[in-house]
Amino acid sequence: MENDQVIVIADHRPKDAVHLLLFPKVEYRNFQQTPPEVLDLLNQTVKLVVERLGIADHYRLVINNGYGQEVDHIHYHLLSNRGADKLVWLP
Repeated sequence: MENDQVIVIADHRPKDAVHLLLFPKVEYRNFQQTPPEVLDLLNQTVKLVVERLGIADHYRLVINNGYGQEVDHIHYHLLSNRGADKLVWLP
């Protein structure tokens, strides 16, 4: 999925049945440097994506900021194991 401001792609090393990356097209290094309106746009995109995938009641959203961050560009990890009884933490 892509629009003029946000890109959503599959993670190339998935940690769950669904593992997507959402990031703005304008580059911000980390969470603190990202303007609130961009974070709002990312949050709205999360809501849209989980509804489309049918996982709105069963997902995890992760933001690595510094520690664990492999890419110096703000991005969300959206993970779900779709229908399993519970979410399992996968570091």
